[in-house]
Amino acid sequence: MIHRPSSRPSPLANPTRCSRLFSPFFLLLGAVSAVWVLGARSWVGTWHGLPNTPLTTLFFLAAATTASGSLPSRYRWGVVAGLGFSALGDLFLLLPQDRFVAGLTSFLAAHLCYLWAFTGDHRLAERPLPFVLWGVTGLVLVPWLWPGIAGPLRLPVVVYTAALLAMAAQAASRAYTHRNLAGVMAAAGAALFVASDTLLAIQRFRHPLEGGRFWVLGTYFAAQAGIALSVVLFPRPAPNA
Repeated sequence: MIHRPSSRPSPLANPTRCSRLFSPFFLLLGAVSAVWVLGARSWVGTWHGLPNTPLTTLFFLAAATTASGSLPSRYRWGVVAGLGFSALGDLFLLLPQDRFVAGLTSFLAAHLCYLWAFTGDHRLAERPLPFVLWGVTGLVLVPWLWPGIAGPLRLPVVVYTAALLAMAAQAASRAYTHRNLAGVMAAAGAALFVASDTLLAIQRFRHPLEGGRFWVLGTYFAAQAGIALSVVLFPRPAPNA
């Protein structure tokens, strides 16, 4: 009997097709890792899953790094750098010593990287309304938190809040202009980042929240996943005819 080679090519024989699997694979790993972190409290009675927090962020970083196709390098690497600084911030916040300022600084750098990515194809504050709305949010939130913020932390918190809200406003402005799924995911991720940090600030500077850590981490992971997805879903230029 003569064995004829199969006419169906292996997916691994096509590097381009194979590379398209990397981002979904890392996104899946990130989702599984996030579920483990969030479920650890219920499953084993402690937050032993928390060391996976930086790892979860790194999975989303890998998804953005390996996204196939041609997209602006400023957008890709701005998001990748932001995810990298976020993973560093995760690590600082897990240390037994209080590294809040170091973590805050890392996340400040992350938001500046995201802002840099979001201004590559959209002028800063091109749509003023999101900046007005997020600005009002900050003007309400910071004075409410102010009494609980220790003196040395007040300036860092104000600077951080300004960068966070500017990043979220720019993402919303950009999404409104471009009107594509990638832009919506970036804006949703940025808004969830504000929600996560707001919950964290309430826990630290006002009062504990019932299930607070779960909601802080849940919104945080969703935020980073959304921003990473904006790279994976970034519209590719149409092929030349």
